[in-house]
Amino acid sequence: MAAGIAALVAACGPASGAASGGSQAGQGDSSTVTYAMAPTSQASYAFPFISVGQAAQYSVYNVNDFQYLMYRPLYWFGTGLNPYLNTALSLAYPPSYQGDTVTIRLKSTYKWSNGEPVDADDVVFWMNMMFAENNSATNSWVATTPDGVPGDVTDVRAVSKYVVTMDITTPQYSESWFTNNELSQITPLPMAWDRTASGPSNCVSDLASCNAVYNYLNTQSEDIASYGTSPIWQVVDGPWRVKSLDSQGNLTMLFNTKYSGPVAPHHITKFVEVPFTTESSEYNVLQDPVGSQTLDVGYLPTVDAPVPPPGANTGPNPDTLSDYSLTAVYPWEISYFPYNFANPTVGPIFNQLYFRQAFQELVDQEGVINGPMHGYGKVITGPVATYPPTNYVSPQIAGAGDPWTLDIPKARQTLLSHGWVSHGAGQPFTCARPGSGPNQCGPGVSAGISLTFTLMYATGIDYMESSARELASNASLAGIQINLDPEPFNTVTGTAFDPTDHSWELAEWGGWTYAPDYLPTGETLFLNGSANNAGDYNNATNNALIADTLEARTPGQFDSEMYTWENYLAAQLPVVYMPNAPTLVETIKGLDIGPQNSALMITPEMWFYKQ
Repeated sequence: MAAGIAALVAACGPASGAASGGSQAGQGDSSTVTYAMAPTSQASYAFPFISVGQAAQYSVYNVNDFQYLMYRPLYWFGTGLNPYLNTALSLAYPPSYQGDTVTIRLKSTYKWSNGEPVDADDVVFWMNMMFAENNSATNSWVATTPDGVPGDVTDVRAVSKYVVTMDITTPQYSESWFTNNELSQITPLPMAWDRTASGPSNCVSDLASCNAVYNYLNTQSEDIASYGTSPIWQVVDGPWRVKSLDSQGNLTMLFNTKYSGPVAPHHITKFVEVPFTTESSEYNVLQDPVGSQTLDVGYLPTVDAPVPPPGANTGPNPDTLSDYSLTAVYPWEISYFPYNFANPTVGPIFNQLYFRQAFQELVDQEGVINGPMHGYGKVITGPVATYPPTNYVSPQIAGAGDPWTLDIPKARQTLLSHGWVSHGAGQPFTCARPGSGPNQCGPGVSAGISLTFTLMYATGIDYMESSARELASNASLAGIQINLDPEPFNTVTGTAFDPTDHSWELAEWGGWTYAPDYLPTGETLFLNGSANNAGDYNNATNNALIADTLEARTPGQFDSEMYTWENYLAAQLPVVYMPNAPTLVETIKGLDIGPQNSALMITPEMWFYKQ
């Protein structure tokens, strides 16, 4: 959600919890659920230590909907609508802090499927992998941020079978931040993985051994056809293991009968994920209950959804989906797309605050919500989402509404007053007054350069395609030409989060789900040097305010520092804000999947068909 990836990316377009499917209760195998993946997304990489070199694999779809089903993170997040720590589903009890020492106590009940306990050594194994690969151009952990884990940890020790301690670089770190954004990244690794092709290794106690272990596991993970039989990936501590996965993303998982965590009494035992190229192709399958392929849980594209009545969460289901129940799930995320400030040609334009203000006024968030989103969606106005409601949102932002509503004449006038000149209807403005004065184009902006940009956006999501076209149309009326470049989701995120590629200009894939950094403090997306700062945004005041937040030890000081940062960055518009879209989950009647999780964690082991 690291040096080069989107989206826990993130991120992440239609929320990852977007769909499932299988056999209808009373009409087939009631032990199976078939789950529809979001357009152009799929399970594709098993090794939960995703590196910078595998950044394109770092999405909610591959992590939450695949890896976490097999390999549980140390701490689980999400309790229904709230994206907070879920102690019941975590492998460890809440950590304790004393000075610069953090103590983690694992629950002794969890086992790997090979019978070994999930213990302190498994946490040390993960941390040693992070230490060894940190700062590698390709192998470092993808969610790394400047001065973040593992750089803010000086020592990790297994002091007993189920107790780990780690020393942190300063006792001033916010406990909430360190738990929610640092410890949240850890996924214990089994001792069965501490090996290379030639046999057992010793990464758990010897950092020099870790690179060879990483290379071996990375290579094994690239061979997805072997997942169902691999002795590596069949060792799991989660409730599911792979039976089969193909290169198109068709995935079948079976229940791990040795799983020692919570399960429903009569839960399903087979979980099938089905990939789709577009929302419309998934919708066609959803509407055809007697076709060659059926879905137990799917998603309703917003463009096909009945408008919800005032105050209602959803509208009535379409007549063609009478066998399903509809629920709107809003993920804990912000929707946006980045400017590429590192682009040598157009980056200087993006660096001008007046330009970003004008550009944001060309985004009609309410129009998108009332248009292609059919009344679903929430306006985004800053770096922290205001929905679902949390105590993380600055009161100033929570009650302010959208300060950048659609205003094409104002955006046009702003550009003209800063040195840009019109060449007639339909033609992009060019810089006629270069320089850093108040009525000039701005430092670094070349004379004669035109306001012409390419927006690369993810295909298959109807509302996103519609909003991209509308933005291009609005921009043309304000002197900006936007050339649209539709690409698959992985192409967009892989390009935008490639630290060596500075050629792209604007890239839209949906946004960022706050994971595995569930506390939205900004260091992951907006701190200079962070791998997931896709557009290389750099603002000294922002950097300093983020640092102040992370070192606010008391809860009251933390809230104050965080709100100060939010209020400042919201006005700086470091990205282009777009409305958050929910996943409109369709669940076959008779199937109970429980309350949906805003942190987009799914628990199929708790799903069952009602008797």
